[in-house]
Amino acid sequence: MLNVKPEMRVIYFPILLLFLAFLILPLGILCVQSAQTTEGFSFINYVSIFSNQEFIDSIGNSVKVSSLTAMITTVLAFVLAFSIHCTRMYQSLKSAIKMGILIPMLLPTITYGFAIMYSFGNQGLITKLFGNQLFEIYGFNGLLIGYVIYTLPAAFLLLHNSFQYIDQKFITVSKLMGDSAIRSFFKVIVRPLIGTLGGAFVLSFILSFTDFGIPASVGGTYGVIATYLYQVMLGSIPDLNGGAVIAVLMLLPAVLGVLLLKHLEKFNFHYDKFAESELFPNKGRDLFFGILSSSILLAVLSVFVVMFIAPFMNGFPFDLTFTLKHVTQVLQSSDLVAVYKNSILVAALTALFGTIIAYFSALLNVRTAIKGKSTIDLIAMLTNTVPGMVLGISYLLFFNGSGLKGTFIILILCNIVHFFTTPYLMAKNSLSKMNPSWETTGELLGDSWLKTVFRVILPNSASTVVEMFSYYFINAMVTVSGIIFLVSAQTSLVASTIKELQHFAKFNEIFVLSLLIFFTNLLMKLLCDVLQKKAMTSSIKIRRGKPMLKNVKRVVLSLLVLSFAFAAVACGNQTNGEAKKVVIQSNGDEEAIAAMEDALIEAGYKGKYVIQALGTSELGGKILAEGKQIDANLVTMSSYFIESAQQQHAMFKDLTFETNALEKSSTFYTPILANTGSIFVNTEVIKQKGLPMPTSIKDLTKPEFKGLVSIPNIMDSSTGWLLIQAIVTQYGKEEGKKVLHDLIVNCGPHVESSGSGPIKKVQAGEAAAGFGLRHQAVEAKESGQPIDFIDPLEGNFSLTESIAVVDKDDETTKLTMEIAEVIIKNARKDLLTYYPVALYEGETVAETNKPAHSMKFKDPLTVDLLEQHQQFFKSAK
Repeated sequence: MLNVKPEMRVIYFPILLLFLAFLILPLGILCVQSAQTTEGFSFINYVSIFSNQEFIDSIGNSVKVSSLTAMITTVLAFVLAFSIHCTRMYQSLKSAIKMGILIPMLLPTITYGFAIMYSFGNQGLITKLFGNQLFEIYGFNGLLIGYVIYTLPAAFLLLHNSFQYIDQKFITVSKLMGDSAIRSFFKVIVRPLIGTLGGAFVLSFILSFTDFGIPASVGGTYGVIATYLYQVMLGSIPDLNGGAVIAVLMLLPAVLGVLLLKHLEKFNFHYDKFAESELFPNKGRDLFFGILSSSILLAVLSVFVVMFIAPFMNGFPFDLTFTLKHVTQVLQSSDLVAVYKNSILVAALTALFGTIIAYFSALLNVRTAIKGKSTIDLIAMLTNTVPGMVLGISYLLFFNGSGLKGTFIILILCNIVHFFTTPYLMAKNSLSKMNPSWETTGELLGDSWLKTVFRVILPNSASTVVEMFSYYFINAMVTVSGIIFLVSAQTSLVASTIKELQHFAKFNEIFVLSLLIFFTNLLMKLLCDVLQKKAMTSSIKIRRGKPMLKNVKRVVLSLLVLSFAFAAVACGNQTNGEAKKVVIQSNGDEEAIAAMEDALIEAGYKGKYVIQALGTSELGGKILAEGKQIDANLVTMSSYFIESAQQQHAMFKDLTFETNALEKSSTFYTPILANTGSIFVNTEVIKQKGLPMPTSIKDLTKPEFKGLVSIPNIMDSSTGWLLIQAIVTQYGKEEGKKVLHDLIVNCGPHVESSGSGPIKKVQAGEAAAGFGLRHQAVEAKESGQPIDFIDPLEGNFSLTESIAVVDKDDETTKLTMEIAEVIIKNARKDLLTYYPVALYEGETVAETNKPAHSMKFKDPLTVDLLEQHQQFFKSAK
């Protein structure tokens, strides 16, 4: 290996500084947060977490399912790569497998759980085809299926890339030497790929170990570490210190992964040159692997078929009338074009700069003797093991108040860091298979190191560079967890919009936007495939001694043009005046957002504000973490969250207008609506199962409802508060505990982390009845779905959401206060239609819309009361 050159250091140190600033230091803030207590720094937070049996169980479950996922994924990925490179199957079948197995990567992972549910659930597409449910999809089974589908494309890419550097002439040599088929297989195929197989295993394990989206949908009662982290850090009572402890502990797999890969590196070796050779004909081999690989592909793709059907049905799975209304409703959104351009801009620039950084990182590690190069391996595994949610929160804490906050730059940098591992390993595996003497030869010929890289190394790895670019672009388009805490009202992406729609329980619309992302990514994939084929052809000719450097340059130039073309189109969306608009961040549902907008437009404020909808947990986490530095000028949020944030940050201004609220609140907020709880049912499932119509929460504990009830988990969702209060008020603590226990037993896997979870399960037919937000059931019934709602005999309790003005002290403060007053005074009429609880003097609720058993909390709604009810919930399990 040649001596270290100055240009190597010029590249190496900026890369280290990049990861220091955008990985190490933000994670350092998390470490500090994990040791922070009211009395200073100590390990008491760690002791508290380790003493929690739920945490221990979650770790064990995660290791179990992730280990099995990694083994299955590695084997399947190897089979697929072997079928493409080491058989004589039809070329069209090889192309179909190579393209088809990557389709899951083209879709947002947030939709995986919904696809599994709508495919294999009680009313799923595949269930209907077979006549009965094939297996229980919630818990271990659902996680295993989702994780394998999620990790298989990334593992396949690693192995597929490495197979390209297996010299196939040795297969012929092994046969001629009389080796048995098994011995030849292990010597010529498995032995050179041990390092890559280990990398695929580690990658698959960590991806599944840290994923949150899939268990959030189909995890059921099988607790895993990612959902436990979410519950602690962003549950109904956020605990940033406890969440930081778990986040730090989740970094341990990175250390183990680095040690394993370091051990496997000794098995790597290099070919001086590659030779093309024809494989021995073997019809039995080709038939076996053709059937096996095709079966794997069909099994994976079958899960996603429902996504191309459900959005075009009037009300899947019960009303299968064809319609385009779901598609047109999404595409007619005035904000969609701007959000779509934002996504394209972020994805294109992430792909361009991410590929450059990952390629040169691998180049320095594999093909130079620069001191400390093993640090890049540690960085790669660290970026792989850090959950996107944790990385996003660490950025939220570290860059709070900086100029990067709320910009596209921070989204791009987060994506580059988050997805660094796989492109880096692609480049590393590719570069390690090349002749190690090329740089030395170039030096002897008088070429500089960079000149040798661009004349020799890059042309021989151009196809890998194209694949890295494609990987970065696609993942930047589909990611949610890493950017959900970083997007602002001006930088919203399509993927974050999907998260908002989940909050509204708009699952047909989720599928429509997922298809929009899918077709965008498919177009990019097809373009990159064309470039990759050209690069591979040029690379082969170069190895044969033919000068094809111009063709490789064209491929690289095409990538640059592609990136800047996408970015230029997207940049047309940016305007200078956007920052001066009042930013409203709200956890309100679709109906609440619509009522606020209608009131503001009617009052002449159109174009003076922008609204960003977030889930309660996401907005609550932002408020508590950012304080006055939050993007919003105005927030609408659960009242107890606003009070907690004011105690912690003193971040809200006193309101300057009279509100005449029935219940006097603090001077810095006033109520905007009251979410009411009720029972709701799927009338079709009730009919199918022959169930009685429930009239009370206690009715849902009857044996005939076992496995057919869904409720919100008070540990994660404040909506669960409405359920617990109704039970405690009606039955007292002793009898109430038994009622709640029987209810939880009947729910089985349908205790949901989101307040919208129960209505989702009931709409999909996974549950016959549920408890949740009344207005969601009202809206679903009015839209023609087979949903009805029942006001329970135990009472309709309500949770108040309020409006508060952030103390920004800038030119928008006066306008913000005006907008807050307009919303309170003009939007309440429409809000009463959906949230029928009078909050202000003179308000009346129509009898036809009024909850039958309206009740009020006896005690003030405080965090202490919520904690008491959480303990009650735990004791009843």
